[in-house]
Amino acid sequence: MASQHRSSSYTNEEDLHICHVYLDISQNPIVGINQSKDQFWARIEYDYNNPQSEFTITQARPKRSLQFRMQVILTAVGKLRGCIRQIENLNPSGASEQDILNRAKTLLTQDAKYQKGFKFDHVWPIIKDIEKFASVNNPTSTFQRQIGNFASSQSESPTSESPTSATPGLSDFSLNINNEEIGGSSAERPIGVKKAKLKRKNDEQLATVLDTIKGENQQLVEILKKGNLDRQQNFDQNYQLQMQKIAASVFKEENKILYMDLNSIANLNVREFTRNEKLRIMQKRAQEQGLGAGSQGQGSQGQGSQNNSHDFGQYYNIMRGSGNNFPEY
Repeated sequence: MASQHRSSSYTNEEDLHICHVYLDISQNPIVGINQSKDQFWARIEYDYNNPQSEFTITQARPKRSLQFRMQVILTAVGKLRGCIRQIENLNPSGASEQDILNRAKTLLTQDAKYQKGFKFDHVWPIIKDIEKFASVNNPTSTFQRQIGNFASSQSESPTSESPTSATPGLSDFSLNINNEEIGGSSAERPIGVKKAKLKRKNDEQLATVLDTIKGENQQLVEILKKGNLDRQQNFDQNYQLQMQKIAASVFKEENKILYMDLNSIANLNVREFTRNEKLRIMQKRAQEQGLGAGSQGQGSQGQGSQNNSHDFGQYYNIMRGSGNNFPEY
C-alpha cells in the first residue's frame, strides 16, 4: 500500500480563511439551507481551494481535513464561550470585557485538553458570536457529543495536578459547559431566498383572497339592500291592489243594498235594517264626496252642496223603492 502524505499544520492565515469560508456558506440564505452535509462541506472545500480567491493557497486542503479543523476550532470557541458565561454569572464588579475574557481563559485551562491555553485568538473575533452555526456536521450534533463527553469528564475527582487551587477566585468554581451555551441558541437561521419568495407569494395570495371576499361581501350587501327595497315596493303595490279590490268589493255589495226594493221585503225587521244600511251608506258616500270636494276652491262650495243634495235625493228615491207605497216611520 502506498503511504498517505500527512498534511502540514494549519497556519493562522489558513484558520482565518477557513472560518471566513465557513461563515459565508453557512450564513448564505441561498446555499446555506436545504443541502446535505456532503454538499455543505463540498462547497467549503471548493471555496477554500479556489485559486481565484483573495487568499493565496499554499497547500490544497481536502474536505475531511477542513471539516476536522473547523470542528477543532468551533469546539474550542464553544468551550471558551461557556467559561465566559460562568464568569459573567458571577457578576464581577468593575470587570471589563477583556477582564472577563482573561478569567475565562484561565478557567478553560482546568480542562486537560486546554491546559496550554486557548490557541485560537486569531479567529475568536469572527467566530465568537455564531450561535446557530456552531456545528460542523449538522449544526448541533457534533458539539453535543463532544460537550457531553467533556461534561462527563468534569464529574471525576480533581487530581493533585489540577490547577484549581492555584487559581485565585476560581477555587469554588467548576467548569460547566453545556449544550445550550455552545450550540443551542434562540437565534434563528436566516430565512432562505426560496422561503422568502414563497412567503411573499403566500402573503400576496392571501391579500388577494381577502380583497375578493371583501368585494363579494359588499356586492352581497348591495343585493340584499336592493332585494329588500324591491320587496317593500312589491308589498306596497300588492297592498294597494288588495285594498282597491276590497274597496271595489265593498262598493259592489253596498250598491246591492242601495238598489234593493224595500217593498219586496216582507219582514219588517229586515226591511228596517236594510233601510238603516241604505242611510248609512248614503251618509258615508256623501262624506267621501265632501272630502273629495274639499280640495277645490271656495267658489265651488255651493255647487258641491247642490250636488250632494241631488245625490242624496237620488239615494233617497232608491231607498224608497220603485213604488210610492213606502211606509212612513
